[in-house]
Amino acid sequence: MADSRFQEPMQNHEGRQSSNGSDPLITVVLPIYNVAKWLDTCIQSIVKQTYRNLQIILVDDGSTDESPTICEHWAAKDSRINVVHQRNAGLSAARNTGLRLRKGEYICFVDSDDYVEHDYVKRMLDTAHAEQADMVICNVRKEDENGAALAEEADPSFETKTLTSRQYMIYAMQSSWKHIVAWNKLYRSEIWDNLTYPVGKIHEDEFVFAQLVVRCHRVACIDDVLYHYVQHDGSIMNENYSIRNLDKIEALCQRLLFLDENGFNECLLNTFNGIIADFMRAENNLRSDMQAQQRLHSLSSQAQALSPICFKSPMSWFEKTKVLFCLIFSPLSYAIFSNRLHHLIKKIKSQLQFSWIR
Repeated sequence: MADSRFQEPMQNHEGRQSSNGSDPLITVVLPIYNVAKWLDTCIQSIVKQTYRNLQIILVDDGSTDESPTICEHWAAKDSRINVVHQRNAGLSAARNTGLRLRKGEYICFVDSDDYVEHDYVKRMLDTAHAEQADMVICNVRKEDENGAALAEEADPSFETKTLTSRQYMIYAMQSSWKHIVAWNKLYRSEIWDNLTYPVGKIHEDEFVFAQLVVRCHRVACIDDVLYHYVQHDGSIMNENYSIRNLDKIEALCQRLLFLDENGFNECLLNTFNGIIADFMRAENNLRSDMQAQQRLHSLSSQAQALSPICFKSPMSWFEKTKVLFCLIFSPLSYAIFSNRLHHLIKKIKSQLQFSWIR
């Protein structure tokens, strides 16, 4: 018998509410899975926003702890909250449920073990209006479970600026991961039409980033730290590198092809370099995993077939040599060669240093 706790979400976004004034409806989506310890803090930071016209969607992705009860408790106290309980299908599926149920003119995602400043929505919306931006990005404070800032507290290169779609694509590719992730952003809802996250993948943000940017006319960045990214011991970011992390290479290969098809030649080489960097990391960490090696070779063949695209980008002779190596041999072969060379140089330096000390 089906568990009555699980609800099949309806597709409601066609009933999206447009702005009749200065207070458009904003949809806030919280994907939730076994975060009972931190969930109250996150929901409270949303409920207490100075901007009040919110649709708050709590998507319980089959949690087995007290998270579902906490969700229902908050929904009973605040009529702006909608709770959906669904069978566990992962972060992408939970976000996709929120996308299907959205009614707001704008939408944002908040990870349920993070929290935001009390004026997060208002500051982001004010910027969207002032700059006529389809997407607004704020700076992030990375902290531990006790609220202590980690080394990457706030990106010093994060600047307040408004850019065209093309300008932002180039800027984001040269900047930090904070430009790629789903959270710390306010989106005009319509840019998500007919676009979803890939179910069953991690690094899901990497798969949709370029498509989102292309749909924007203007993108605004503000250097105010309005989002608190809390690093937990059990989070995906702290997991050991595994075959699942190869999803990122798949995503970057798809992005490389998409950028080429849409004429973003300035971003091709940077994306390819990201692919190579991930091959090097994977080769270092997954040498003894035969299943991972099979997938690595398959992804390497895909990347090798795409490598000629990179010659459309301006590049140095060194970069041309690297791309040519990958085209003739393979990106995985380049990663193996580079890792072995790096290890050899490190060993020689260590021996020279030891000899000098003696």
